[in-house]
Amino acid sequence: MIKINLLPPAEKKQLELASFIRLAVSFSIWILVFLIVFIIFLASTYGSLAIMLKDQNRLIEIRRADHKTQRLVEMEETIKKVNDQLVNIHLKQKELIVWTPVLEELSEITLNGIYLNNFVYQESLNRINITGLANNRDTLLFFQGQLEDSPYFIEIDAPLSNLIKQTNINFSFSFQPVASIEED
Repeated sequence: MIKINLLPPAEKKQLELASFIRLAVSFSIWILVFLIVFIIFLASTYGSLAIMLKDQNRLIEIRRADHKTQRLVEMEETIKKVNDQLVNIHLKQKELIVWTPVLEELSEITLNGIYLNNFVYQESLNRINITGLANNRDTLLFFQGQLEDSPYFIEIDAPLSNLIKQTNINFSFSFQPVASIEED
């Protein structure tokens, strides 16, 4: 089918312009309707959220005013403080040396003929210094071996002056206590 258009070009442009204006107005109306619906949706969402927030704030105030809740909050704070204190105590106890096993071990390995005169703990160096008197060199060497074999003592320093005399030896030892010994 053949179409013949007998309209002059000025009227053709006017018709095209009128068609474009109708299309633009129609498109604008659809966008306007969409925006109105979207704004109504946002307003209703905002309103419902504002109502929920107001209710939640009211409930929070009621809970704060309740005596039982106040007591629970106070108890929680007290428990937190006690827990913090227990953690601090536990940390300090980890740093302490338990002296009873150390002294028991030292007592067990001290033989007849060994007399301890002095026991000094230097906290800054974490070292124990002991001095004493041994009847003879063999007893002193056996005592030194017992110190070195003990799981309670490490880094035993024995000066050579301990071995100069054969009998009636004034000796000194320096060593570190082991901080964590597994008890049986």
